[in-house]
Amino acid sequence: MEATYDVVWPGSARGVQAHRRAARLTSLDNKRIAFLWDYVFRGDELFPILEAELKTRFIGIEVVGFEEFGNLHGADEKDRVGRLPDSLRSRGVDAVVSGMGC
Repeated sequence: MEATYDVVWPGSARGVQAHRRAARLTSLDNKRIAFLWDYVFRGDELFPILEAELKTRFIGIEVVGFEEFGNLHGADEKDRVGRLPDSLRSRGVDAVVSGMGC
């Protein structure tokens, strides 16, 4: 007698609904860019290099460092991430570079 197996579908209902993406900026000239980091992988080395390179390519660019936002990973990350929209808005941020490890 051959074995039989129940078959199940691996997909499930979506836990998070898709949202419309924000329009891309046409340029980073004269924009304020925030760096966000989870303090896991070399952001302290990479962000200064990225900032210097961005400043050579775009006129009047301003960077808000990851230090302004603190570590976005850890026991209180849900609260920190939940406050991000207001925190970014209050600092006049136009775009974000997110350096989050997996």
